[in-house]
Amino acid sequence: MILERLTVGPFAENVYVVGTPPAVAIVDPGAESERLFRLLDDKGWRPEAILLTHGHIDHIAHVAHVAERYGIGCRIHQGDEWLLDAPQLPELSEMMGGRPCPPPEAFFADGDTVEVAGLSLRVLHTPGHTPGGVCFFHDASGQAIVGDTIFHRGIGRTDLPGGDMATLARSVTARLFTVAGDWTLWPGHGPETTLEEERTENPFFGTGARGGPWGR
Repeated sequence: MILERLTVGPFAENVYVVGTPPAVAIVDPGAESERLFRLLDDKGWRPEAILLTHGHIDHIAHVAHVAERYGIGCRIHQGDEWLLDAPQLPELSEMMGGRPCPPPEAFFADGDTVEVAGLSLRVLHTPGHTPGGVCFFHDASGQAIVGDTIFHRGIGRTDLPGGDMATLARSVTARLFTVAGDWTLWPGHGPETTLEEERTENPFFGTGARGGPWGR
């Protein structure tokens, strides 16, 4: 598995390119698609699909550009389909230099295995930041792309429409933290981290968390 990260746009969002070259998949193309195209052209890589961890504008604004250039579709959890139809989407997309996201070609469900670009990616549904947030686990390499579910010593915000802190707490503590073993986690913003570090050091939900109902 190769994994390349581009940090793009005004929200410093992480776009990922994963796969077994020359076949790759694009995860969360939120901005600066021309930078992504240059990377792909320079490497000689060919995208087969667009995978979305969730439906916030900073993760989807350039889906249309990528889909059009390579003749591919996007996939998302059905819980976030409503975000792709939001009335303000055209205006927000334009602000990000993009266009509204096209309708998904398929939906993820919890526990699915996505076979794409020579990879088998296991889908873990982790709602809370959004209703349809997901993480993608690649068992063979011990790496996971976790969107805005969790960050290095942080978590995704829950004060936007569809967000819910109690739901996110369950997703992190009862789902993500119970995945066996250690993993390298690649979040939607900021640097990579590890599952074991967040289990112990995350100030919101780790074993040392204090000041909230999820501290242990």
